[in-house]
Amino acid sequence: MKRIIRIGIIGQSERRGEQIPRYVLDIAYEVGYLIAKEGWLLFSGGRNGVMEAASKGAHDGGGTTVGILPSLDVFEANEYVDIPITTGLGMGLRSELMIQTVDAVVMIGGKNGTLKELSAAYLNSKPIVIVNRTGDFANSIPSILYEGKYLDSRKNVEIMFADTPQDVIAILKNVLKNL
Repeated sequence: MKRIIRIGIIGQSERRGEQIPRYVLDIAYEVGYLIAKEGWLLFSGGRNGVMEAASKGAHDGGGTTVGILPSLDVFEANEYVDIPITTGLGMGLRSELMIQTVDAVVMIGGKNGTLKELSAAYLNSKPIVIVNRTGDFANSIPSILYEGKYLDSRKNVEIMFADTPQDVIAILKNVLKNL
């Protein structure tokens, strides 16, 4: 069996009245595009916002995208999801399922749901890369880290930071080189 690296993208969705800044969506798009160019699978929650931008990037890069959806409605997926997986698990358990499935996680911006996914990735010792200056929790996590690297004193996995989409890929290549 050929081992395909699976990268989870976590970040904010757009709800009524909320708009994600264009530069954040552009970063998500570029990360998705570069993931596809590496031949990796892109996993996300499959909906709008950061997830859709990253999925579009992967799609445009010739990659494959998987959306782990909270409902049983396949049409909840954004148009760039190649493989929609309906779970009927709701937002929380769907996030857990995605985190369990991927080899590493990239956080772009994010609100409370993204923070939950970050915590799940940390508890499961998944490599985590946070893209700097993408807003909300991505901006505030550095100020709460234990010893500047960990979410708590258990030191499950070091939280890594990237300034550009290219940095994200370089970090992932380094931490996943043995897969």
